[in-house]
Amino acid sequence: MIAIRPSFHRKMALIFLLCIMMLIGLSSTITYWKFNEIMRRQVLSDLNQIMAQNKVNLDNLINGLDKATLLLYTDHTIMNILNNQPDDYMQIYDDIGQLNNELSKYMFIPLHSSLSAYTITFFVSPDMPFAKSLYSGEDFFYGFYNGNDKLRTPWYRQAVEADGRLIWFTDPAKPEQVFIARLIKNPEALSLRNIRMGKEVIENVGVVVIGFRTSELGKPLEASKLSPSTELMIVDSQGTPIYSLNPHHPAFPVIAEQTQPSATITHEGTDYLINRSPLAFGWQLLAFIPLDDIAGGSTIVRYIVGLSALSALCAGIFLSYLISSQITAPIRKLARTMKTIMLTDRLNVYLEPPKGNDEVDILYESFNNMMTRIRQLLEDVYESGVRLKEAELRALQAQINPHFLYNTLDSVNWLALESGVDEIAEINSSLSSMYRYIMKDANDMVTLDDELQQIRHYVNIQSICYPDRFEIHYDLSPELLSAMCPKLIFQPLIENAIVHGIEKSPGKGRIDIRGYIENQTAVLTITDNGAGCSIEDLNAFLEGKRNALQVSQGYGIRNVNRRIQLKFGDAYGLHYEAGGTRGVTAIIRIPA
Repeated sequence: MIAIRPSFHRKMALIFLLCIMMLIGLSSTITYWKFNEIMRRQVLSDLNQIMAQNKVNLDNLINGLDKATLLLYTDHTIMNILNNQPDDYMQIYDDIGQLNNELSKYMFIPLHSSLSAYTITFFVSPDMPFAKSLYSGEDFFYGFYNGNDKLRTPWYRQAVEADGRLIWFTDPAKPEQVFIARLIKNPEALSLRNIRMGKEVIENVGVVVIGFRTSELGKPLEASKLSPSTELMIVDSQGTPIYSLNPHHPAFPVIAEQTQPSATITHEGTDYLINRSPLAFGWQLLAFIPLDDIAGGSTIVRYIVGLSALSALCAGIFLSYLISSQITAPIRKLARTMKTIMLTDRLNVYLEPPKGNDEVDILYESFNNMMTRIRQLLEDVYESGVRLKEAELRALQAQINPHFLYNTLDSVNWLALESGVDEIAEINSSLSSMYRYIMKDANDMVTLDDELQQIRHYVNIQSICYPDRFEIHYDLSPELLSAMCPKLIFQPLIENAIVHGIEKSPGKGRIDIRGYIENQTAVLTITDNGAGCSIEDLNAFLEGKRNALQVSQGYGIRNVNRRIQLKFGDAYGLHYEAGGTRGVTAIIRIPA
């Protein structure tokens, strides 16, 4: 099964798409989270403001009740009537009417603006003289009543114990109502004059009770719901609910010991944010808001963020495809061209570089240069092949001439022997050996011993041509004879020593061939005592700096030096030194 590799275009588009998706996901998550935080803080801020306003409204209601009941302390008419015993029924009737009028005067104005329906009942202490003229109060009505039947009730005893402070209580028979009570003291008992005179005055006048429906507490709260599921509740100091804005809502567990202004609770599987504000009498105003309602306000934002993310994703897919296409199009074009070259071997190709001075432009230029270079190399290889074939043909043709020359030399050698000319026979024999040595493969390496044998044949011929004109001496270490060297490195040097040195000087010449090993290098010297020449010119010519030497002398020694360096490196080769008083010394260095 052949695995399908994704193209570079698809890889780049996928990378762009993944980057865009990560950015969109991260930005959407941060935006949604940040908006929820802002909305939560806004809801808490609004709730705190509403709770503060509700607290002010409820405190105003309670303060109004407190002020209304305190005014009874200063009413001397009420106190004078309650402190006296009337003489007849008409007086009682008039006094009761006046008491009710005074009660309305003090209570109507401060309470009417806060309560729409209420009862005010003044239970007069049985110790007051006028109490005997009043009806007994078995229920809470408007007016003054004898409090004899209420002395043993818990709320009455609580009001007496409070000693003039407001208390509240509820009646189990009337769960929809709440009552505020205060003990009214006799101002006469506090009079300094009566205290000095030792006059006995009844201290407690009675208890005034103001009753109203618990719904009156909810009027300031009705317009303060942040959501349909928001629950507002007033509880007493024991955590018992006094009022609930939504009586049909399931009851909430009230955590009385919790003192934080706000907290989160879970009730019946729903998470609520609870906020509390303290009121008078140890009451607390509680608000329960479902966290889903807070998050519900962010639904539209969630939709907007989701729609924006989806739109951005679609745009990202399009842009990633477009951008990757623009980037990879030149590369894909180059890949197709290279594949075509691989399949068709068509090298005459040129690609127009895309506009722009970037890496793709450099890649196109490099490709065009590479194709041009490949075409040139192929042409060079083709031409070299043609030239090689021509050289092989010429070599095959030239093989005919050596055979003819060998046969001719053999014929000359037999004629010289038959004619008794030994010198000619000796020259012919040496020349034939030299020719066979020379005609071997030019690239073959030979031993130094073979090269010396070749030199002896050459010297033998020159000795016959120049009888008694020179002598040659050999002094080479035996271990050098097996060293490898290129062919014909001695013959040009000895020829120069004879032709350009010894022949031009008087007297018999001498040539010394020496060899020794120095630092793993074979050092070979050819010294003559001839006419000599400029050593500087010789070495400069070897280095290619001058061309002043004779052609035959110059090309021979340059050929020797170049072949040694090509074979062994520039550290080896040929150079000249002075040969004593006269003559020159050629020094060859090759690896030992």
